[in-house]
Amino acid sequence: MTPELAIGRPETAAPLADNATGVRPVMLLTFDVPFDRDAVAFAVETAAETGAELYVCDGIPVPTGNPAVAASRSFGTSETRRASEQVAHEARERGIRATQLIFHHPRPVHAALEVTRDEHVGLLVFGSDRKRLGRWRFRSIAKRLRKSAPCLVWIAD
Repeated sequence: MTPELAIGRPETAAPLADNATGVRPVMLLTFDVPFDRDAVAFAVETAAETGAELYVCDGIPVPTGNPAVAASRSFGTSETRRASEQVAHEARERGIRATQLIFHHPRPVHAALEVTRDEHVGLLVFGSDRKRLGRWRFRSIAKRLRKSAPCLVWIAD
């Protein structure tokens, strides 16, 4: 096959991320519960080794039944906020560019998947503390992330 017959194929791949290194970001994700320490260690180490940006994300469900409650968005539990700030601080001390994201949505897993698509995340680390989130909810979210995430997914055991 000659190169002239390869119509429609780009000669070089499009960049996967907007950053200068071309490395896609790592997302550490929880849902309004503190992080699992193994997940934090894995996400920070991966970001450090690859030179990727680290997104420390917290998805907070917004109740839809009462409009007054839905309008008053919170920043999640203070314990989760402190945990997110601690992870971001730890990452920055190691020279990793870290960004904290909080998203409010009636379906926070759906919102997290949208963020992974919009930000071209390369690795999603589901880092909610399993005991605090609840066994059934943790499994349900993990299954959905594995099925629908547009990137690699790492889930703490």
